[in-house]
Amino acid sequence: MTAPISLPAFDVWTTILLLTLVIVGLRNTFLVLPRDWQPRGTPLVALLAPEILQPILRAPGFAWGGFVDPRVLSAVAVAVVSRATRNALAALVSGVAVFFVLS
Repeated sequence: MTAPISLPAFDVWTTILLLTLVIVGLRNTFLVLPRDWQPRGTPLVALLAPEILQPILRAPGFAWGGFVDPRVLSAVAVAVVSRATRNALAALVSGVAVFFVLS
């Protein structure tokens, strides 16, 4: 049997920090891309739908119990504010606010 791997705390925390930066960067790149390169319509829905629909599909008996999930309601708030104001920052703030109020 081999011995467990032992790493210094600095290496572990550095790895966690770098992975966090990479993940956040990749997930939010489309927010800072030039307008012509930003995903619209179907590609954007394909990026976001799995995260939003996950609580609905995991509801017991698929009984639409997922609509009380804060992720679903915050997504609805983002969609409504985005359509009404055409302002991505306002939509993002409204979605975060709804999520934090409900969670």
